[in-house]
Formats: sequence, C-alpha cells, structure tokens
Amino acid sequence: MLLSAFTSPRRLALLAVFVFIVALAFLSSSPSYQGYLPDYKIPGYSKSSNEEDQGKGKVEAPAKEATAAAAVHTSAAHGDEYDWTNSVDFVAATSTRTEVESTISELPTHSPSPSSSASTSASTTTTLPQHASMSNSSATYAPSPLPHAEKQVIDIQMQGLLHDWHPPASIPKHWPSAEEYVGKDYNPRRWEGFEWNTEIYTENGIERLQEERGVQLEAYHPYPEYDSEAYKNEWQGDYVHCVGPRGKRLNESADDIVKAFTALPTGFPDVFVGSAEATGVNAETCFDRYHRYGPYGYGEDDSIVPKDWERTLLYPTWESVGWGRLQDECVMENQERFAPYSRTRIELATNNTAPDHFQRPLSHYDKTPSPGGPQAMTRTAVVIRAYEGYTYTPNDIIAIRSMIAELSLRSGGEYSVFLFVNVKDNGADLDSETVRHDFLRANIPRELQDIAILWNERIMEAWYPDITDWQVYWHQFMPLQWFMETHTEFDFVWNWETDARYTGNHYHFLSAMSSFALQTPRKYLWERNARYYIPSAHGNNYTAFLSDTDYAIEAAWRNDSSRIPIWGPQPFNEFRQNPIGPKPPVSDQKLDAFSWGVGEEADLITLLPIFSPVHTKWEYRDKIWNFIPGIHPVFDGDGDPSFTHPDFINIDRRVYINTVSRFSRRQIRAMHLENLVGRTMQAEMWPATVALHHGLKAVYAPHPIWADRHWPAWYADAVFNADGDEAAAWGQREDSVYNHDREWNFAGWSWYYASRFPRTLYRRWLGWGDKKEDWSPLRDLSGEDFETQSKMIALGKEGGQWDGDGEEGGVTRVGGNGRMCLPGMLLHPVKKVVQDEGGD
Repeated sequence: MLLSAFTSPRRLALLAVFVFIVALAFLSSSPSYQGYLPDYKIPGYSKSSNEEDQGKGKVEAPAKEATAAAAVHTSAAHGDEYDWTNSVDFVAATSTRTEVESTISELPTHSPSPSSSASTSASTTTTLPQHASMSNSSATYAPSPLPHAEKQVIDIQMQGLLHDWHPPASIPKHWPSAEEYVGKDYNPRRWEGFEWNTEIYTENGIERLQEERGVQLEAYHPYPEYDSEAYKNEWQGDYVHCVGPRGKRLNESADDIVKAFTALPTGFPDVFVGSAEATGVNAETCFDRYHRYGPYGYGEDDSIVPKDWERTLLYPTWESVGWGRLQDECVMENQERFAPYSRTRIELATNNTAPDHFQRPLSHYDKTPSPGGPQAMTRTAVVIRAYEGYTYTPNDIIAIRSMIAELSLRSGGEYSVFLFVNVKDNGADLDSETVRHDFLRANIPRELQDIAILWNERIMEAWYPDITDWQVYWHQFMPLQWFMETHTEFDFVWNWETDARYTGNHYHFLSAMSSFALQTPRKYLWERNARYYIPSAHGNNYTAFLSDTDYAIEAAWRNDSSRIPIWGPQPFNEFRQNPIGPKPPVSDQKLDAFSWGVGEEADLITLLPIFSPVHTKWEYRDKIWNFIPGIHPVFDGDGDPSFTHPDFINIDRRVYINTVSRFSRRQIRAMHLENLVGRTMQAEMWPATVALHHGLKAVYAPHPIWADRHWPAWYADAVFNADGDEAAAWGQREDSVYNHDREWNFAGWSWYYASRFPRTLYRRWLGWGDKKEDWSPLRDLSGEDFETQSKMIALGKEGGQWDGDGEEGGVTRVGGNGRMCLPGMLLHPVKKVVQDEGGD
C-alpha cells in the first residue's frame, strides 16, 4: 500500500498535516490552482446506443475491469532523465508556476494560411489555437510543460478523497456496486458524491437573462456571406437560396428563422472537457426551445404559448413535405457550385450490385483548383442511423427537420441528409420496389420516406463474403461503406444517431469540427488524439496545453526509443497491406515544424479521443477478424467473450467511443478494401485502425462537453487521462478509464453513450422532468412550473458533497426565471423524448 510505512493513525495525521502545509505554501505562490496538471496512478459499455436499441440478444453483457492514472512531476514525464537544458524554452523542474506561465505566455501562435479546402466555408472566421511551433523551425521550438503537482501530494489527496466514502443515500443502488471498492485505491463511483452542477438549471432562465443583462433575441444565421466578393473569389458558381418547407425561399420566409439570445445567463457553468474557443464553436449564444424549434413545428399545437414567442403565420402540412424533393431541388439550383460528379439527385433505391462496379479511382475526386481560380464546393452526406421497429417521437422528427433545413437547404446543397434504415429481415428483397414501398409505409413517418435508404445484413454478406460475420452490432460501418460506394456524389459522410441532439445550429457545429481538423497538423497527432483537454486542470490556454502535450510525447520518446511517434502509414504487415495514404514529406519527423497536414482535410473526425486498446482492459479489444488468416470470433450466443490470440499484441490498433464521426471518401475506400479481403474489427475499433495502418489523417475534435457534477480538477485529470505511470500513455494502460467499471465515470457527461445527464438536461430544456434518470436535488422540481414559479429547496451541500437529505446545505430559492437557455451543446444519448416517459 502507498502508506504502508505510516500505519499508525497518529503518524498518518501528522504526515497529512505536513503535506497540507507544504502544498499550501506551494500554492500560495501560484495565481490559480487551475494550472496544476497532476496525473495519478489508481491501480486497479462500449457500444453505440443505437446498436443497443436493436436488442441483439446474442451479444454478451459488457464486462470490464477498471484501473487508472499516473502522476508526472514538473517535467511532465515520468522519470525523465534526459537533458533538456539545451532547449531554448527549457523550464527547470524547480520553476515556480509563475515562471512557467511566463514562458508559456511568450510562445508564439500561428494562424495557418487560408486553405482552398471546402472546410473553410465554415461560418466562423475564428483563428483557432495551434501549436506554438508552427511559425518556427524545429530547431528553435521546444515544447514547454505546464506546472505539475508532485505525485506524493496527489497520492495523499486521493487517499483522503476515497477513504471511508459511501454513496449518498439519495442515489439508488446500481452497478457497479459500491461495496466492491471498499478498501481499494480507486473508486469509479466517487464522483457521485461531488457537488451537483445545479447552476446549469438554477442560474438559467431567459427572463433573468433579459432583466440582468438586457439581452435580446436576434435571428441566428451562422453561414458564410455567399454573395460577398471574397466568397465568390474562392468558390465557383452562384449561391441560390433554396425553397423551405413552407414553399418559400428561406431568405424570404420570416417563419423559417431560428432566433437566439446573444449571451449566456450569468453563472452558466464552465465547459468540463474540451473547448468551444479551441474548436471554433460559438458558446456565447443560447437558445430556448420555442425559438430554436419553432420554425420546425414545435409549439404549433400548444393551446397556450409564451407571450414572448410569436406563432408562425404559415404552418406546413408537415406530413406532406417532401424533404428529399426539397434537397434535390436545392442541389439542382446550386449545381454550378459543385463538381460535375456531385450534381445528382438523391438515389434511394437499394443497389446490391457487386462492389467492383463502384470502385472509381480516388483521383476521380481530385478537386485541386487551377492556380488563382475558385474551386468546387465539396458535398457531404449526413446518414442518420435507424432500424426497423424504431419509434419516431415528435421530437425526433422536429430534430430531423432542423438538420435538413440547416445543413442542406440553408447551405445550398452542401449537405444531404438521409435516414439510413436497417431492415432486420435478411430475407427481404430490397431490390423490389413493392417490398420497399410496403416497408416504408409500415415503418417510416410519411414526411421522411423520401429520404430513407433501406439496407439489411444480407447486402453486407454479398459485398464482403470473406468476413464471416455481418452483424451490425459488430460492424456498423459496413453499411456506411456500401452507402458511399453506391453514392459517388459525396466527398464526405457524417455517421449520426437518432438519439443525438445539438441545441445549436448543425451547420455551424459540423463546419467548426471540419475547420478544426483542417488546421490540425499531423505531427504527434496520433499521440495527441488520446488526451482529454480539461480546462480546470490544464488552464484556459489551449496552445499551452498543446505545448505540454508535445513535451510529454517527446519525453516518452526520449525515455523509451521504442515509443516513436506515429509518422506516416503503419501497415500491420507490409507484405499483405498496401497503404493508400500519403507518405510524409520528410522521413525524419524532427525536421517537420508541425506543418504537414495543416490545410489537409481530415479523413476521420471523431468527437471523443482516439486511443490504443492493446494494453487496456477495454472489453472489445480482441474482436478482430482475419488479420491472422482464418482467426476470428465465432458467436454462439454469448459473443465469444474469451476469444483472443497471442499474436494480437503485435497488431497496432486504435479505438474511439461513440460512432458519430465524419469520414472522407479515402477513409471509406480504405475500410472497403480491407473488408473485401476479409479483414475487419469491432465497429469502434475499425475506422481509426484503418486510418492508422493506411496513413490517413484522423483527428479528435475536442468540442465542449459539460458535466452534471463539479469535479476537483486534479481528480478529473487523474481519472480521464490515467496513464499507468507512463508519459503520454493517456487512457492506454491497465488503469484506462475505458475499462468497464471505470467507464462509469462518464455517466455524468453531456456526451457519452452511457451517460444519464444528456437526457435529463434535454428534457428540462423542453420544460419537462426526468424522474427516471434525475438523481439531483432538483428531481422533484420539474416542468413548466419550475420556469414560472420560484421555490425554496434544500440543495444539501456538505463539504462539496450532496448529503442525500438536504439537511446540511440550507435552503435556496430557485426557479421562476423563465425557460432554460442553452448554448450549442452536443447531447447523447437522448432517448424516448416523450413527455410522459419518466417525466413529470
């Protein structure tokens, strides 16, 4: 045990007092605690929610173990004994935080030169934070560490936090069992005792926003200035405003305008993980439900509506709106903006033709513009995954309407939105127009039928016969590959879920993710992709965080020559795999000043980190098909949980959780080629692994994520960036947060497939309650009464913890401030959005 030398309680107490005094003295010289970057060694569900909904009975229940994190000293590298004193920006291990901050503040930033890539069509022109070295030569740049608390201090803090802790009485019993962790030095349920982030509700309300800050509603239109001279000089063709669901062109229809408040409520919680500023997301504008969804039918059947919201003058007959037709017309009117291969109408018929027919050379999609001339705009498909038997709620349909209007119609056809439906009957003849028509009438809302594409697993078997297994539960991206190979008009595709919600404008968010990835350099990209940016722990300077991350990566490399950062394609077998990605411009990555990849479109964009599962206990790490010829899982009802092979340790691979992500055609083609020869892996391990092997550009975009509790900064970093006491091994050792029980730490995130928080937050934003999922002090205060009436409640805070009964925290007046106003927040999962589902 950590403190085995101090077994006496008296000695422990004296030691704790001593460490506290030392830590206090150290902190007193620091302007803020937020700059500390501790790691901690804590010894010791990962499927798409949409797949889980389909109820594959043959799949075993997940079973993982948990372990966790590691601490670094001021050098940001464990046991770093290399001489960094020759580096111009070297910071001695004994530097105070002030000295380190001074060094960081002097690091130059770089705004990449404008690229002609399509991602520059993003509606924002924010200069994104970048590597400090990008404007320097590699000879003059030395990454700098952020200040780090000593491991001893963190160890004592951890022991104090975990000692004799029990879950609050208000939390129902659930897995993982709290009793399992008594006496252990990690506890994946410890966060349940942290103070609730009730401010997201109690410090909210549009009436308060208007009264305190004088904020007013404005039309929200985060799109490029299509008619500007600058835009026309960069992009070919003329932008034409498209017709919306009310039969009017969108620039002529006031009823189709989304409105927003131009500031956040005072006291709105900070982002927990990621950064709006770093990714170019507008988090200073907020939306209430009526002005966000009103143009798409929200509230039109309400007998009583808010006085500050005007009903639309023209209500479409929604079930008669042909969303596919509107998207087709929009593309045709804007066709001169796109490459010739993109000027096509939507093809919905199932095409089961052999795949060889569709393998156009990737050079067909080369859009390199003539020097000085405008270029063609790319086109992107958004594929919303659904399945036979799914129940479409009114809110589902409103959300889909908003996606079509904002992504496709408002952009002049840059995006097309599809409903991608898994037909569970593998015997269904989907080539038959009659079968297809009957299925649509029986399963799909009328207004969505002309955007629905049907598929089943039999098609996947026909396309990829050598895989030996075609269950969508394991192979969610096979159908996406089929879609892209049969819809050659698209350059990119976003895989989306019916239970994902974005409270802001979809075009703005996806454009921001694309622009962030576009500006991201390839150097150290694979290593950097694994780490969470936690502003409370790492500070609010994202460029300094990048520098600290680079420092740790280089330290790991110097300490262990086998840990060479990824540079170019990494085929698992150079004789059996022919990478299709580009080779690096220089063979020695030390000569690259973080320039390779800047201005290059990402082949894969993920919304959570990309990590290696090889040395973790992530349960699906060995679900590998035919990388060793003939070796693959065989499912007999339990998912073959013991399947493994000793040679799997030699197959480098990568994972990202949640399948909402963007793919380039090159990424899809590489996955397709691998499947054709029989190789594949579990869904969340497949795209990033292919990108790694083929040398493609994969980027984790750290979009803003909120939490339902107030986590101590050092503890959050210790848990989510656990590294097994190895520098730059974030989430990739036996203490990985992705191990099954450790994964419970994500249950309070606004974006994680197994979280409870997104559903509760979204329902409250809609003016409902969520007694099924909400365990907070506000559990019984929900619905529109909370918006119109203030009430006294006991928040129950005791030492930063919720005591379960509210007896120690006194009472506070909450509510009565009007409807909630949320910034653009990506939420998942948000299931069964119906008012009487576990609600008021």
